Amino acid sequence: MKFRSFIYLIILLFTFEIQAQERVTTFGIQLKPIIPIEFFNAGKLEQKQNNIEYINQPKFGMSFGMVIRKGLTKSLSLETGLNFLRRNFDLTINDPDSSFSGTSDFSIVNYEIPVVGMVYVRLGRNMFMNVASGVSFDIYPTPLFVEDDYFANAVNRTYWVQPSLLANIGWEYRSESSGYIYLGASLHRSFSNIFEEFVTYKGQSGTRDEEVTFDLVGNYLTIDIRYFFHEEKQKKKKKKGEKSPKIKYKNGQRVFTDPRKK
Repeated sequence: MKFRSFIYLIILLFTFEIQAQERVTTFGIQLKPIIPIEFFNAGKLEQKQNNIEYINQPKFGMSFGMVIRKGLTKSLSLETGLNFLRRNFDLTINDPDSSFSGTSDFSIVNYEIPVVGMVYVRLGRNMFMNVASGVSFDIYPTPLFVEDDYFANAVNRTYWVQPSLLANIGWEYRSESSGYIYLGASLHRSFSNIFEEFVTYKGQSGTRDEEVTFDLVGNYLTIDIRYFFHEEKQKKKKKKGEKSPKIKYKNGQRVFTDPRKK
């Protein structure tokens, strides 16, 4: 049902005046708070083993980076760039038999290279709405290991590069000479699990040896805040052999003559 609604939105967009910025290449910066949503299988993970409870709780994270937008035609633009991400988690272990409970936080750092196609709808003189979709190439540079007196947490990456699906909707205000201000939201959905987490519980005395495994997915929702610097439209290249218009003067005023017409 959600996918069908998205298709209806795409069809609706094409019934309006669609306008991208042909032959304009703009550079921007962006800040994207990361929101873990349980609806997209990115919420809390729980396991219970031998009366010991293990909870992995995703928290708010942050992404920032740069974006490059290229206007291809009057209805389509292409976006790419480079983003740095930091996703935060809480690991809680509850052992009621020992009246013990402990929480440790950890973070996963990675980079993203998105490639998306974007279509615009003009809502007013300076206001635009867009929808976009594409892929992201997610880079995970290193695994993670966290240890304390009572536990050890090893987070191993599945692959060091993984593709993900990207979908976006947003609105932007384009000023005449001061750039663009953009506000939107994006869904990042991985094609497979990104990490496998091995949690070993040693107990307060260090005599326990319990282990559980979590499969961590890379799905999340972001609020996108962007600013694009102002760029002038690139001049259209003159074809080889094409002559420039001739300029004549008549009654003191300039008159342009098309060289193709005799």
